[in-house]
Amino acid sequence: MRCLLAIVVSLAALATPATSRAESSIDNIGDLHGACRESAGSGTRKLYVVEVPRYQFAEYDRERGMLLVDTRRNFRVLRGSAEIFPTGLESIGFVANRERARELRTLNGAKLRLGFFLGYDGSGQPCVIRSAVAVTMVRADVAFVELVDDDGRVVAREDSDRLRAWLDDQERDAIPGEGPRGIVDVDDVPPALHRALGAAPLRAALAECHAAAVERGATEDGRMVLRFVPGEEPRVMISSLSDRDEEACVLRAVRPAVPSGSQVSIPLRFTR
Repeated sequence: MRCLLAIVVSLAALATPATSRAESSIDNIGDLHGACRESAGSGTRKLYVVEVPRYQFAEYDRERGMLLVDTRRNFRVLRGSAEIFPTGLESIGFVANRERARELRTLNGAKLRLGFFLGYDGSGQPCVIRSAVAVTMVRADVAFVELVDDDGRVVAREDSDRLRAWLDDQERDAIPGEGPRGIVDVDDVPPALHRALGAAPLRAALAECHAAAVERGATEDGRMVLRFVPGEEPRVMISSLSDRDEEACVLRAVRPAVPSGSQVSIPLRFTR
């Protein structure tokens, strides 16, 4: 029996600019294939959104007070080049009383938008990628579902627990500022180094290093760990940024902030 998609936030709270900015729109099959390939890696999952051009409402669930979207068949998207279905085949829909449900049913031309993650639940391969003449199959970890009217206004929306947890992680891991930038995770270094490693001049230097690397085509989001040991040259222990010049630049920026004789590992994060 299909379980109900957990509803966690009201419509007014959900339609936030922060969520909209975080979405990556899937507009064609190339976008979808790229998202599928990226989901094979590790790290933070991206929030994707796709428009479902044809959908139907199912019966009104009186017990839960829900107008359900019919998910007995997969959603055909991207001009029929892909089909998408919820992980676990959970039900999706909108909290509504009977009167509100009737209003939603009568909205002519309202578009259904599906927000989802790939591989968020961490089990199995979410995509079966097919050629241009076949249909790509996608198992989506549903983040939200919304109805958008002809004027582009969101008239109904429901979010899942997945999205709430993901937004909490995004807020916790956010790097202040705009554009390519980096930051030291000062909570993971000795308190005596917090001030020096969190100072504005160092953040500015890290931003310069990362901006130059991104312009060269380096990875936009990633992590690095520097290791300082007495009597040895500081070195990069781990890096996912794929740019040796950036690694050297970051070492030059961080080195003056670490007192001589210190033995410490310094984790850094970078974003676009």
